[in-house]
Amino acid sequence: MKYIYMSRLPLILSLMGLCCLGGCDMDLEEEVYSAETSENFYQNEDQVMAAYVMPYAFMQNLYDGGHFSLQELSTDEVVAPTRNGYEDQNGAWVRLHRHTWTSSDVWILYEWQNLFQAIGYSNYFLGAMEEQDLSGMDLPIAKERMIAEIKLVRALHYYWALSTFGNIPIVTSVGESSPATRSRQEVFEFIEQEILENIPQLGEKGDANWYGHFTKSAAYALLAKLYINADVFTGTPRWEDAISAIDNVLGANYSLDSDWSTPFLVNNENSNENILVVPFDASNATGFNFAEQNLHEEILFAKYNVEYYGWHKYSTQESFFNLFAENDERIEQWVVGPQTFINEDGEEEPIWSWYGYEMVVTPQITALQSDDTGWDEGAMSIKYEVEVGGLSNMSNDMVLFRLADMMLLKAEALMRLAGGEATSEAVDLVNQVRARNFEADAENAQYTTSNLTMDELLDERGRELAYEMHRREDLIRFGKFNDEWWEKSASAEHRQLFPIPATVLTANPELEQNPGY
Repeated sequence: MKYIYMSRLPLILSLMGLCCLGGCDMDLEEEVYSAETSENFYQNEDQVMAAYVMPYAFMQNLYDGGHFSLQELSTDEVVAPTRNGYEDQNGAWVRLHRHTWTSSDVWILYEWQNLFQAIGYSNYFLGAMEEQDLSGMDLPIAKERMIAEIKLVRALHYYWALSTFGNIPIVTSVGESSPATRSRQEVFEFIEQEILENIPQLGEKGDANWYGHFTKSAAYALLAKLYINADVFTGTPRWEDAISAIDNVLGANYSLDSDWSTPFLVNNENSNENILVVPFDASNATGFNFAEQNLHEEILFAKYNVEYYGWHKYSTQESFFNLFAENDERIEQWVVGPQTFINEDGEEEPIWSWYGYEMVVTPQITALQSDDTGWDEGAMSIKYEVEVGGLSNMSNDMVLFRLADMMLLKAEALMRLAGGEATSEAVDLVNQVRARNFEADAENAQYTTSNLTMDELLDERGRELAYEMHRREDLIRFGKFNDEWWEKSASAEHRQLFPIPATVLTANPELEQNPGY
């Protein structure tokens, strides 16, 4: 049940202007845009619940607000070619692909703004709750659990900021002026402490109002992400701690879905393996326009009867598409080959492009920047099910953490502890995830300890987790992020972090720019 976004949405929208931190004027200081304050606002259950879910609701900006672009377009997975004069956001997508971005790039600014605005909404709620007496209210969730959840939401955004920007400020209350840069080690320790201290107060899957909220399992999943990347973040590996955190998830009430696509269906609230999602609804909680950004308009209209402009902004790089074997069912997440639809008479017809030729989608892309790059070049993703007759805004919930990722991360940690060699336990974990995608007797269905290398594990993570915003971290962790790939030269190591946006540095001279920028 998508409780947190549906019944409280009108109040959430009224609260969105109440305060912000970082995103309103780009200087990490809050501005109040309403006469409402914590002293006169929290007078009833609806007001408290609306403020509590506001940090969750703001996460609906993740897909279309910069986060997806930075985590995917900077990798070998996703690319946004300039084709037939298509607008390229003043070269932003090309710079992300080629690792030539600057501190003035607007999508980097959007990422910074959104991360710290979410932190600001969290701080506002947490500050207001400190002295708030809620004992007379009939709330569906205890005050202690609400506080713990919002601290985890804040920790999640600090985690993304740590991963994306490195050395960042730590702000825990509304009103802190010009906070200074803190080291990656300090930020890592802050996030770790926030998670560990608040896990006991969290609910778990199956509890009332658990869906779309931070549960104990979601907190352990975030902790696992923190520990698996500890060597990158701090220079100190934490492989054993990553395994311990993951084991807490594996011991909870989750299981792999029988089909790879189930976690991404329109009704993916029924998935058994999704641990934390951002709920969306085409009418009441909009903003997830995955199909619109990935599919061409003619395909979106003819095949899916969605009467909306399809951008085909995102394409999959050919080398990444080629990671998928023909007998791997996960290859079905890509639109390739001749495109057809069923007409009113029940007959199959070809789909025609704007330019009068039948659409045959190819994995090959002519060039990153060329008017000769056609609209049928580059495999298109339909990993999130496209609802026939649906809307441009989709009702699929966006997946942040799921069980398959945790299992592959545990396999990775085990292999790193073994000097990069596959252990039998690591192979078993990967094969469990892989089994649902192949016929049991297929020659390439199972890995062994001899052919599951670290490079192969990275490829398998790519196949399983494509378009889920993990690829940038994975490439960095496996030492591949700065490699040369299609239409990209090898890049400098400092590109593993994005720069602090120039306007943010101007507004707050206490911040320090990342090296290399």
